[in-house]
Amino acid sequence: MDKQQLQDRLEELHNELQQINSVDEDERRILQKVIGDINKLIETGDADQHHVYDRLGEGLREGIERFEASHPRATMLMGQVVEALAKIGI
Repeated sequence: MDKQQLQDRLEELHNELQQINSVDEDERRILQKVIGDINKLIETGDADQHHVYDRLGEGLREGIERFEASHPRATMLMGQVVEALAKIGI
């Protein structure tokens, strides 16, 4: 997966996460963190943002654990982004 495909996947995940409404306070914190990191990456494009990618990866893994049962599509997309990050060495 190249960086453009990763950007596309990030945008798709961002749109999916924006639709999640019913969450507790801890889940809301996770969502806000992940959405914020995605926004930074979408806005900066190809800029070298390894620290944001690293933080996003951590947030996605945490999100996958929390949302797996309640939001399967979101967790599937999170998993795809985690895989894409691994493929580009992050």
